[in-house]
Amino acid sequence: MAMNSDVAKSLTTTAMLSSVSCANTAAATQGTGTDISAYEGTLVFIENVGTITGTLAGKIITSASSNLSSPTDVGTFTARTTSNDNEAAVLQVNCSALKQYVGYIGTIDTGPALISVTVTGSLKYV
Repeated sequence: MAMNSDVAKSLTTTAMLSSVSCANTAAATQGTGTDISAYEGTLVFIENVGTITGTLAGKIITSASSNLSSPTDVGTFTARTTSNDNEAAVLQVNCSALKQYVGYIGTIDTGPALISVTVTGSLKYV
């Protein structure tokens, strides 16, 4: 499907985890959830890995609370190693399958890993 200008105008991208070198799982985990209540349709989550020393297993979670307590797993990205770093991975999830907040957890076996995570979607009201 071709993207027309009306669709393009309704898209916004939010950084869930800004580009950062993460030495461990705590550094690669989003502390405060991203509020998605203004979105509709499908959200596109992008995990971008620059360089990695060991392994990274990233996943998207959802919660009714901004502190991401009692989360539910939404989807996992392909595990990253030095052999497949420098690749962007994409997950698509419909808003109807999500609670108000989403977050990212990046489990790092051996760091560091240079990563960023964004979410792109259409706003309900343009």
